[in-house]
Amino acid sequence: MPDRDAGLTGEVRRRAGAVARRVRTRLREARPNTGAPQVLGVVERVGRKQLAGWISVPAGTPPTPVTLHVGHVQLSSTYPTAGGSMDGMAVSWSDEGRAEDQVPVKRGVAAGPREGRRNSPDEIRTFSFQIQGVWAFMQRRHQLTVRHLDQALPIVGHGTYLSPRSNGDLTPEDLAERVADGHVLTQFGHITLSKKVDTEWQAAMMGLYRRTAEVVGERFGHDVFAMYGTLLGAVREGGYIGHDADFDCAYVSGHTTGPEAAAELVEIALALLEAGLHVDLRHRMLHIHDPDQRRLRIDLFHLFFDDDERLRCPWGVAGTSTLTRGDWTGTKAVDFPGGRVLVPANAEQMVEHVYGDDWRLPKPGFNWTLSRTDVADDATLSDAQRSRVYWAAFYARNSFADGSTFFDLVSARPDLPGTVVDIGCGDGRDSRAFGAAGRRVVGLDQSVVAIDHATHGATEAGLERVAFVVCDVAVPGALEASLEEVIAGAEGPVAFYLRFFLHAVHEQVQDVVLDAIASTARPGDLFAAEFRTDKDEANAKIHGNHYRRFQSAETFRSSLEERHGFEVLYDIEGTGLSPYRNEDPVLYRVIARRGSA
Repeated sequence: MPDRDAGLTGEVRRRAGAVARRVRTRLREARPNTGAPQVLGVVERVGRKQLAGWISVPAGTPPTPVTLHVGHVQLSSTYPTAGGSMDGMAVSWSDEGRAEDQVPVKRGVAAGPREGRRNSPDEIRTFSFQIQGVWAFMQRRHQLTVRHLDQALPIVGHGTYLSPRSNGDLTPEDLAERVADGHVLTQFGHITLSKKVDTEWQAAMMGLYRRTAEVVGERFGHDVFAMYGTLLGAVREGGYIGHDADFDCAYVSGHTTGPEAAAELVEIALALLEAGLHVDLRHRMLHIHDPDQRRLRIDLFHLFFDDDERLRCPWGVAGTSTLTRGDWTGTKAVDFPGGRVLVPANAEQMVEHVYGDDWRLPKPGFNWTLSRTDVADDATLSDAQRSRVYWAAFYARNSFADGSTFFDLVSARPDLPGTVVDIGCGDGRDSRAFGAAGRRVVGLDQSVVAIDHATHGATEAGLERVAFVVCDVAVPGALEASLEEVIAGAEGPVAFYLRFFLHAVHEQVQDVVLDAIASTARPGDLFAAEFRTDKDEANAKIHGNHYRRFQSAETFRSSLEERHGFEVLYDIEGTGLSPYRNEDPVLYRVIARRGSA
């Protein structure tokens, strides 16, 4: 069911605006009674993963929670945030494409008028709940409600409650048992054991934190301290927040610009990888996993003070205060479940900067997209930086003994030259296979980890005519220099071999690569490439968390012939060419020869 509108019909969408208008009319006419204040509100956005809404109360009304109920079970309670516009500041989630500048959020059935106005004479307070794990505990007859002061709030397009379209495997009674056993609704909408009582998880997090802090401290000289939800828990509750889902930590870079701070995070990621941890670099943070228990992770955030001495946070903050270099007085160690952690010496000031002046109010439904007030976009990680870390991590944990099916195709050709340049060779899988078949091979890759693995593998196999060189093809002139060196030492034609490489680089880098090959290729040299095409874009991927570009096979062939001067000898586009586990990608294979000048 789509997250934008939870599968609402067109008729319901048309009615949604009318419902919202009627609610706003009530708000304009509403006035508080002389007794308990009259409270109005609405669940304005409805999705399978999230509910978001607001209440309207007289200014100065003491904070009161909004609660989430599944049948008779109160599952969560959160304090609405005053002044929230629900237009927020959206940044691309680190696993959903490139980072972008902040943009206003306008999603849902009734996203509200421009600038977040709710046409109320009173104070607007916003809230949200993540709910994707709730549906498993509901049958079609059960009701999910959102309440304030024990009154069900209207849900745009649905009345006063939601019911699932299909039956879950469990019931509210099962949910009640889990809640009684200490389970909670997490910030990501899952039902799990509270982090306050999950001692096994606490011990694992502390172990990951210590290993991370040791590497970052010894190699880069930075203190790694609790940040975001973990810091909030340490200050407000003396431990973990029950509904939190991970361990957040950070360091303050010594650099004063976003690009420099981002580049340092890349080096930190590679150092942690070298230390035996598994890393996953996102656009605004680094995920760090225990390689033996991949479900366990901590998040490392890079912070820096800019030239104006303001603390900058690429993930963002939800407060309105400014924290300067003069406010920063280092870190201190505090007791924490499972051990001791570092926190900022000015911990409360940092928490207020990050979460706002109402940070003492528990908000299990806190949502960054709705609440973010500032973000350091200039310190986001680029696709190229993420790819560098991704492939280093990939080759650190994966190895292949035999050549690929594309190697089998190319190697079987009687016109294959005696020298092969494997561009984007990775761990040298096909390079070693060509070497074992009697050819001289030079493998090129930007990943130091991959080249180290490839060199070790060739040495172990006794392949003396196979060599590997670190080469970043995106650097102007780097590939030309490497190709010219190979060609100078070659006897006869050379084969330029690119398997699963071109779809892993941006179009501009592909142009650089093809131009370099075209400028150094001689008549008789061979070109062989295999890559995913635009027909594969919508298919599921086993290794999905890295950059891929999908292009037209027909357009590529035309460019290869007309722009770069190669004659296509063989090409094919389709599936069945290189299946892997349960994935069978749509690939384009092309073999071409450089014609006479």
